[in-house]
Amino acid sequence: MAIVVPKTCGNAVVRNRIKRWVREGWRILQSDLPPGLDSVWVARPKAGEAGFEKIREEIRNLYLRARLLPKG
Repeated sequence: MAIVVPKTCGNAVVRNRIKRWVREGWRILQSDLPPGLDSVWVARPKAGEAGFEKIREEIRNLYLRARLLPKG
């Protein structure tokens, strides 16, 4: 898994917080994902304002849209 957080998202503290949120959101879903899956996550400038719950929900929704997670 790779996480890209550009400087437009904020200062180093905000960028690192976004990385932690994405990493944790991915870790929660990791056991439900197919083995050997590679993911690249690119944060948008408003990610720092979204908060952990919103980011976790979006990660789950994107995996569902890609049909990589079972529904339910």
